[in-house]
Amino acid sequence: MAKKILIIDDDPEVVSYLKDLFDGEGFTTFTATDGVAGLEQAQVHNPDLITLDMDMPARGGTLFYVKLRKEPGLAEIPVVVISGVGPRPPALGSNVPVISKPVDRVKTLRLVKEMLGE
Repeated sequence: MAKKILIIDDDPEVVSYLKDLFDGEGFTTFTATDGVAGLEQAQVHNPDLITLDMDMPARGGTLFYVKLRKEPGLAEIPVVVISGVGPRPPALGSNVPVISKPVDRVKTLRLVKEMLGE
């Protein structure tokens, strides 16, 4: 069964790029454009990994991350931050990798596969 990745980003071009990238590698992807929808998608699909933009409307990445870590059954899902925002927000643990935009295809795939044990 294909591993599931939830992509949370408010930029449609980034979502499309990441979706094509991950789908092309055989992953199943789901998307959300803000933290509120992202949490709903996580509850419905229970993804194996989440990519997270930090600067979004409604509930931004930091608030989403804090809320996710308090949700039973979702708290252990690995998160990769993919964002154009500057320094690491204090709410993120040091074990949460951060990839800067523009996204490096090779680096992103390598990291995601490593985190998923592939």
